[in-house]
Amino acid sequence: MSRLLDDSLNVELLRLICSGTGVEINISELSKRLDKHRNTIVSRVEKLFSRRIIERPFHPLTYMFEEYPLLVLEKANLPRNRKTNAWIEKDPNIWAAFFVKDEEYNTLLIELHEGLHAYHLWREHNYNGESASLPPGQEHVSSEAIYLSTKTIIKNDLVAPIETMKADFQRFPQMNIYGLTMDQTYLDLLEALILGNGVWTNPNSLARELDVHRVTVQRRLDLLLQEGIISSPVSRFPRIWAPPEYFIVLSLIELKRQKDRISKALMKDSHVSLMVLNSAGKYNLLTISSFYRLRDHLTWEEKLDQRFSGSVGAVKNLYLSPSMTFSIHQQYVPLAYLEKRLEKLRG
Repeated sequence: MSRLLDDSLNVELLRLICSGTGVEINISELSKRLDKHRNTIVSRVEKLFSRRIIERPFHPLTYMFEEYPLLVLEKANLPRNRKTNAWIEKDPNIWAAFFVKDEEYNTLLIELHEGLHAYHLWREHNYNGESASLPPGQEHVSSEAIYLSTKTIIKNDLVAPIETMKADFQRFPQMNIYGLTMDQTYLDLLEALILGNGVWTNPNSLARELDVHRVTVQRRLDLLLQEGIISSPVSRFPRIWAPPEYFIVLSLIELKRQKDRISKALMKDSHVSLMVLNSAGKYNLLTISSFYRLRDHLTWEEKLDQRFSGSVGAVKNLYLSPSMTFSIHQQYVPLAYLEKRLEKLRG
């Protein structure tokens, strides 16, 4: 663990900036970048935020993968009730959840854990303990899990989907998202915010929140960035890996030959935002990608198969439409971790 996380003031600062407190939009910079009037930028940005096309900016806690190096994709058959829903919403290890219908399973959970032992304790507590999410009388939860190491993530590019979105805009100039008709200005704003352009952290407001000098805040911010605890502030799509109203496709892929060539091709492909090496049976690669239309993925997959003929073996896809999204709180797990860390430091 980084020594910086042994300092309660650092953890307090992290709690603020990872929740977006003190992280602001520089309207003047965006106005200059896009060559648009300030009022236009203010109005457009607020519409993107209010309709949740993009999240308000925050500092991502990149150190999260160091503290929780086990990534679990778990298909489970969970009861549909308020208790289960509340558990999924509030559990500090559940990163994302989707409604699915796959064999006997009805839920896909994407979780982060400290290790296998911690995962099994978590599972025993939540599925079989007194505070379990199961209703009385249900003996167990049937589930199927894939265990992945965050150290085998070879691509984690959350900027990539904006490139796909820009290309789709050329095909569908009347693209409408959550009732908002996209145009070039909206796309330019989305790209800027996702890259972190026009986003900055205000040390003065943070100093007031923490009741310390602004120089202290700035120095600690610089250290946290240098040590890789956080990355620069950005906005992100609410569903992390895909723009709103896009399909998320979770794929288990068997690469038989030309593994390096195929991996390099997928690394450059803007449809693919996450790639993780794995050994789930015959599958050796897991990807998460996004597509505006389901048929776009089918066409894309066929082209990949033809490009690397005979090299791609079995492929197992799980299609997750926007309506299948139960819960994605991309900062909930990091913030819960920071809260737990702070409680430990306070004794």
